[in-house]
Amino acid sequence: MKKVIETILNTLKLISGLLLLTIFFLYIINIALRYFLGNSWLWIPDFTRLLFIWTVFTGTTYMYGKKGHLVMDFFVSKMRDKRKKMLRFIIDLFQMVLMMILIIKGIEITKTRMRIPFATWDFPTGYAYAAVPICSFIMLVISIHRVTDELIQYRKGGENYERS
Repeated sequence: MKKVIETILNTLKLISGLLLLTIFFLYIINIALRYFLGNSWLWIPDFTRLLFIWTVFTGTTYMYGKKGHLVMDFFVSKMRDKRKKMLRFIIDLFQMVLMMILIIKGIEITKTRMRIPFATWDFPTGYAYAAVPICSFIMLVISIHRVTDELIQYRKGGENYERS
């Protein structure tokens, strides 16, 4: 399972980078067209909004999977090891609940937005918001893998278990 998650994370990293580059080049093209020709492509702002949403969620999922997201651990770092592990486990469980909520609500929003096209081209905005449930599902799978791995390691190592 670890290899599958690593493959997914590396793919998300590539997708996120390519989407960001695409946004950058589309805006450069749009600026050049406006400057040199006096007009621009009207569909670019809507298309880059779609790309931006996917970039944010794929990048967030990658960072979550690599444990590179921001963590406020001022109080946690002052706790004893046993309490620290328990709190981290509880936080992981809350994150799993949050991911489930994001999946359910993300599907609802995506379905609703499928009836609403972008302003400048006839394409449902739901495809942009589909990033929410898809990436939340991936983060949920990662969370489940982490929690089960922690429980297995804890059972094997007992009190000496060190969370990575």
